[in-house]
Amino acid sequence: MELKRIYLRNFRGYQDAKIDFNSGMNVLIGRNDVGKSTIMDALELFFNGDNRNALVKPELEDLNINSTTKEIEISACFQLGENERISIDSSNMTDLSGEYLLNQEGLLEIKKIWDCSRANFNASSLKVLIRAYHPCILEKFFISMKQTELKKELEKIKEIIPNYTRINKSKNAELRKALYNYYINSNTKFEEIDVEIKKIETEGKDLWKKIKESLPLYFLFQSDRSNSDSDNEVQNPLKIATKKALAEIEGELEKIKNFIDLTVSKIGEETITKLQEFDSGIANSLKTRMNLKSWDSLFSFDLESDGGVSLNKRGSGVKRLILLSYFRAEAERISLEDNNKNIIYGIEEPETAQHPDFQRMIIDSLKSISKDIKHQVIITTHTPEIVKMVEVNETIFIRKEKNNPVIIKDDKQKLKGVIETLGILPTIESKLVICVEGENDVNFLMNINQQIEEFKSIIDLKENRISILPLTGGQLIRWVNRNYLNNSNVIEFHLYDSDKQEYKDIVDEINSNSDGRRFGSITKRLEMENYIPQCLIEEEFGMTLNFSNEDWGQTDIPKHLLQKVLTNIKNTKERENIIKMKLNGRLSKQIKKEHLEQMGCYEEIKGWFEQISSLYFENEMKIERKVGKVTILKAESDLRPVN
Repeated sequence: MELKRIYLRNFRGYQDAKIDFNSGMNVLIGRNDVGKSTIMDALELFFNGDNRNALVKPELEDLNINSTTKEIEISACFQLGENERISIDSSNMTDLSGEYLLNQEGLLEIKKIWDCSRANFNASSLKVLIRAYHPCILEKFFISMKQTELKKELEKIKEIIPNYTRINKSKNAELRKALYNYYINSNTKFEEIDVEIKKIETEGKDLWKKIKESLPLYFLFQSDRSNSDSDNEVQNPLKIATKKALAEIEGELEKIKNFIDLTVSKIGEETITKLQEFDSGIANSLKTRMNLKSWDSLFSFDLESDGGVSLNKRGSGVKRLILLSYFRAEAERISLEDNNKNIIYGIEEPETAQHPDFQRMIIDSLKSISKDIKHQVIITTHTPEIVKMVEVNETIFIRKEKNNPVIIKDDKQKLKGVIETLGILPTIESKLVICVEGENDVNFLMNINQQIEEFKSIIDLKENRISILPLTGGQLIRWVNRNYLNNSNVIEFHLYDSDKQEYKDIVDEINSNSDGRRFGSITKRLEMENYIPQCLIEEEFGMTLNFSNEDWGQTDIPKHLLQKVLTNIKNTKERENIIKMKLNGRLSKQIKKEHLEQMGCYEEIKGWFEQISSLYFENEMKIERKVGKVTILKAESDLRPVN
């Protein structure tokens, strides 16, 4: 189950806001006190507010000062998995879709509303509702009816419905299904309504409990921390691990619970029977009911520091680093294991108290975690370097308008706001840039330039600080760079793979325009991966490849390897990405001049660097001539007599 959006109404600074979430990475950006932490706290309140150890509890002061009603509302919408079903009826397996309990978009929308009209919150202050796109049939919902009521409704139409005798009248879900089949047709009117969950629960259904069991786990890591041995900054990674471990044995725990419930209930019933002999009136009002605490509350773990120094005496940066190290470990574990429970990590300012060298490692780990289909990551940040690493559609930009926080949806307005807020600058360091398709092409080109001396002697990309820009994809810094290139005098050399016609068309257009600023070339082989020798791939993955040189140049290498290597990674898209990273990363560093000569592509690659060198040094000479001319003019002006 994946979080798609939340609605905030009358919660702190938000009167009425809708926040959409990406399925993987989400980065909240905005100035201080704009409302980023409010969104994180709202999620904590929604998912964990009724737990004893919740980091955020409802408070009357949370009610928006301009609210016209004395209610706070936090709603969340979830996309159910393709085969995900929530059993909501003890008499038979049914699901939310079949009971018309999803909204008009087909999402599970849960509303939590807190009544702020009293002096204090109590158990009755919170209402939990489902926003449902429901058929308008009767005033009372079928799902809220007891079996006797359902049978009575079915009796009314038994003469006019087919297969009446075949309907299993001992199962409520079957009775409801028969009624829906009869009443719903092409003329049936549907409307979105709010259904209070407790009003549609009967003795045989514990709907809210079933839904809660299926919701993702939400873990919030706030930027402001206490400094105690058991603070959440240290404990939460271990608490997460505990909850995830318990989720793995959920079936066994359910059996234990049922066994204890059955055993104790039997003793309770026997006790009540004996009590009837004393006073039948008292006995009739008694029944056994299990009150089960959360399993994870039974476990507590500590981290002991070496040298007898208590961990809470260490610096905040060290403690924060422990937390972030957990995420790095998680990133590696997720790539190797299947995961049962959806998890959302909410992390405020992960860069806090961290050296800049660690910031990239932290975000790389969080992005890796977010690529797993069972994980979402939501962070806040003020650091431009972090934002440069994420996609535009992964950013949520908030700004204040008339003192109210507003979520900016338009990409152009969002981009402009993010750049202005964080002061993001283009990464262009040279008057010439090499434009390629993606990050893997950047790695390949830089690696062979640095590893093969003949190429490096033509033009040293690192020493001359020539930027290689990956222009495909939605990474925010790429948007900045593209815009900068269009309004600059920077020389562009475009080098694209020949596997897609659209890239060939771009290069043809660039070369036909002959504007003196942009130049382009297409690879003769299919992609950059086709310039990696078979022998290096065979050694890396322990396999045999028997392609002819001609076939090797036109084969989709990553797709060919997809079903043969790293099969422990279940997600095929993720597996293909990792294969490409290995090929263009570690393996491209091992390519030698002899490899390329044997493959017949040495001269082609040499030609790329020769053209880059020619463009670079010609441009440098133009700049020098201009600078020199300005210097001469200035010198001449210095010799003029003063009147």
